[in-house]
Amino acid sequence: MSTQHPPRLPTAGQLLNLALAYLGAGLSRLVRRPVVLGAPAMLMVEPTTACQLRCPHCALGRGELTRPAARLTLEEFRRIWDAVRPAPALLQLWNQGEPLLNPEIAAIIRHAASSGARVVLSTNVEPLEKELLAAELVDAGLHELILSLDGATAESHLAYRTGGSFEKVERGVRNIVAVRRERGVRHPKLTWQFILFRHNLPEADEAKRLARRWGVDRVVFKTAQLEDTAREEGERWLPEEPRLRRYDLRGDRWVLRRGAHFFCDRIYTSATVLADGRVVPCCFDKDGSHVLGNALEQPFPEVWRGRAYQAFRRRMLTADRPGMCGNCTEGLRNLEVKP
Repeated sequence: MSTQHPPRLPTAGQLLNLALAYLGAGLSRLVRRPVVLGAPAMLMVEPTTACQLRCPHCALGRGELTRPAARLTLEEFRRIWDAVRPAPALLQLWNQGEPLLNPEIAAIIRHAASSGARVVLSTNVEPLEKELLAAELVDAGLHELILSLDGATAESHLAYRTGGSFEKVERGVRNIVAVRRERGVRHPKLTWQFILFRHNLPEADEAKRLARRWGVDRVVFKTAQLEDTAREEGERWLPEEPRLRRYDLRGDRWVLRRGAHFFCDRIYTSATVLADGRVVPCCFDKDGSHVLGNALEQPFPEVWRGRAYQAFRRRMLTADRPGMCGNCTEGLRNLEVKP
């Protein structure tokens, strides 16, 4: 199968839809009632809930995800994706689980990229030790690959990526770089996402050097998210320097450093589809507590403009927000930092 290139620019229809979506969000903020214009400009789709790791501040890794295990098939993805018009300009392939454990992931990417979407996938990298999978991702037209790697040494990385293998990660990165070189292409862009913890902070400079040696395009340092906000958990994981974390300690809990009454653009411009087809407001609804419809049981546009979605949008214009909003990164200024 030939190598497909990611789209360079959005189509005119996608740009118009993007403008309409944000116009709807702006009008909603102004008139204090939901105004939905256009389709979602971005869709996050969860390929699978399976993962080989047990990271301590991941809902799945902690064993706290109570919804049933699921894997999205290529046929199911097509049914969901093809119902959105124009096709979203951006597809994010992750949520809970490791996306590359879905055996049809390359075909899913190819289908979305062929419709004009930039496809971004976040991975713990280890499955890429299989050279064939690395080649399939490049050939499918993946725009960007986010490498979740939290240390420049095995000891540091595995302190958080419980059950992982630093050797598999290195082989995986080298495989994808080698395939790009063989194909003579520059996609996917390789972004090393380094979550800053107290224990790995001293390795930031070494991570930059390692990225250059491996052929990674850039390194992004991201502040850590806590699933457990108890004082002792934050003191164990978070850097001491306040600018390198997104939380402040208030009493015995760590609280997100952001205003409580921020406006949420996401529910007017994007949506998240779980691996079983259920649609939720965003990726912070990790357990599917606020289901707005099922895109495998009804056309996505009906869900997007349906009563449940509109009721949730109205709720988000009040002070009665769900608990998941307390950990949301919308409008957060120090999501990415320079150590």
